[in-house]
Amino acid sequence: MSETACNQGELVESAKRTAFNKAHHDLGAKMLAFAGWDLPIWYTSALDEHRAVRSGTGMFDVSHMGRIRLTGKRVGNFINKIVTRPVERIPLGSGQLCLLLVEDGGILDDLWVYQIGADDYLLVWNACNFELKYDWILEWAANDSGVIINNVTEDTFMLAVQGPKASRMKTLESVSQLPRFGFMETDVGGIRVIVARTGYTGEDGYEIMGDAASALSLWQLFLEQGVVPCGLGARDSLRLEAGMMLYGQDMDRSTNPFEAGLGWLVDLDGSEFIGKSALLKIKQRGITRKLIGFQMKERGIARHGHRILKDGKDVGMVTSGGLAPSLGVNIGMGYVPVEMVNIGTELEIVIREKPVAAEIVSRRFYRNGGMK
Repeated sequence: MSETACNQGELVESAKRTAFNKAHHDLGAKMLAFAGWDLPIWYTSALDEHRAVRSGTGMFDVSHMGRIRLTGKRVGNFINKIVTRPVERIPLGSGQLCLLLVEDGGILDDLWVYQIGADDYLLVWNACNFELKYDWILEWAANDSGVIINNVTEDTFMLAVQGPKASRMKTLESVSQLPRFGFMETDVGGIRVIVARTGYTGEDGYEIMGDAASALSLWQLFLEQGVVPCGLGARDSLRLEAGMMLYGQDMDRSTNPFEAGLGWLVDLDGSEFIGKSALLKIKQRGITRKLIGFQMKERGIARHGHRILKDGKDVGMVTSGGLAPSLGVNIGMGYVPVEMVNIGTELEIVIREKPVAAEIVSRRFYRNGGMK
């Protein structure tokens, strides 16, 4: 799932605290108000933490992400109305990545849907615009007594344990055979949790959810086993290397799934979801722009909002960019006209008012052959 770029700034007293907040401050983390939460940017450095995840195991507090439990006799039909892939296709014990769309086909968010049991689902989405999305699903539920919606975000924690050595940890032995995107309820260190084999780093690993009261005990358990605490800085560089999109930058309500390369998350032959009729029209007429990946050919770091040129003419805008520490190059993503999306196409990125040479490459910049 994409993390989200929204409402970043200096720490404010009104920022919410996750169940791990004390652990972050005890370790002397550099903190920032992010999407209304007090969260760590780094503990030692974003670069050190990035490398720890690529070579070993790191853990991220992602408790700011929304967790919504939906139950009831008509809950399956309701979820089919609001997401882009039918829930009937989710095997019990598995999760499915989907999109929330507005009526015109724009992306409201991407999210995971987990089928916990019969008529029992868990939605996990980004922290940005939480209230807007929550009110949106309440409105579409229209007080249907067959759909019970419960926001469990602040009563639970969510911890991502990521890296090539994550599945070898003794503590996580009970979930080491989970397939990619699978999940199960189990005990980790004597703590009852839901563990999903998902993540946002391009590495193997798990996302663990449980009762907020047990969060610090689990954190300490992993800390004692040498798992490296990591902040939002490393999370962003890891996801960029893996070509994973950031909601609020690489996609938003002005973006449709086809131009964002997310058509694979849309089932136009399935249920009648919100935005489907708009997508059918978009597919029929075609798209005019598409998200691409690029690598800088000259010295310079592309950032969100930088202009993209072709033959001296403006053709698009950078959505995400930065250093790829694992590759030793500067990379980025952005939208350009569909006729320019071929691998090898030469572009220029305007950095500090100077055009700097770049080249379109595969958006999956970093590939980990060890991922299952």
